[in-house]
Amino acid sequence: MHIPAMWLWVGVIVVVAFLIGQFFRKPGTVAWIILRNCALGCLFVFAVNWVGTYVNFHLPFNPVTALTAGFLGLPGVAALVALKLWVLAG
Repeated sequence: MHIPAMWLWVGVIVVVAFLIGQFFRKPGTVAWIILRNCALGCLFVFAVNWVGTYVNFHLPFNPVTALTAGFLGLPGVAALVALKLWVLAG
């Protein structure tokens, strides 16, 4: 099933509008949650790399991987690992 690009952009715009609305409603709380999640994302990526040294696996540490792991948490780290394995297998 193919989703037209327009619907993907509509989804992105809705999510961004929601985040902006939440930020203006509770700026301190939202900023703290984003900062905490980004820090946890960094720790998750470092943990995967630490465990990965034993099985010769490494996730690159950059802003994209840190923010993905930070915003999505453990499912984001799992998605990064799956994506890395998928790209390496191809």
